[in-house]
Amino acid sequence: MKSLVIGANGGVGKHLVRKLKEREVEFTAGVRKESQIESLKSNGVDAVYVDVEKQSIDELEEVFKDYNQILFSVGSGGQTGDDMTIIVDLDGAVKAIKASERLDNVHFVMVSTYDSRREAFDSVPDLKPYTIAKHYADDYLRRSDLKYTIVHPGALLDERETKLFNISSELKNVENPSITREDVAEVLATVLTDKELQGHEFQIVNGDLELQEAINNYLEE
Repeated sequence: MKSLVIGANGGVGKHLVRKLKEREVEFTAGVRKESQIESLKSNGVDAVYVDVEKQSIDELEEVFKDYNQILFSVGSGGQTGDDMTIIVDLDGAVKAIKASERLDNVHFVMVSTYDSRREAFDSVPDLKPYTIAKHYADDYLRRSDLKYTIVHPGALLDERETKLFNISSELKNVENPSITREDVAEVLATVLTDKELQGHEFQIVNGDLELQEAINNYLEE
């Protein structure tokens, strides 16, 4: 299967690109700047322009048509206002989903937030608009006709990967749930290459299990 990674220049995306390249997976990095495309191609990575803010559904469909898997790891970033959260994290996601629905046999992978349930809206007041955007983007994907996987990582850390995980449909009694961006990328690379994790929705944090053991425990829930 050929995958398109949207948000390939992001904090998680950069790690994912490296891991997919190391595994010799067939994929394309989707980025928003020509300079990023040139840099990726100079390093032997196929790259294409994707901007979910500016491109229409028709334009996204044209980009997506050559891929079996679309991974959405896009965010407006903490330096922008609530308007960009709605434009990118919600509407951008919905446009990507709609474009994917027009194609055949697409697996859509959504990188969400740790808890996008309505009950979590007020858990971190400063992130309420972001959580709301993720809630409705996830809900739209669940209601779509697509095969999908939704990954809910804990708070993202810039530390080196631990290669230790806990995975569950709903993790219990986790204090300060967090995970390194590099470890998130490892899980996403596995989602794209291992069908046993596809078609699920789960939370991930750094824990005490190697990835395969954490996956096995989750699948046995």
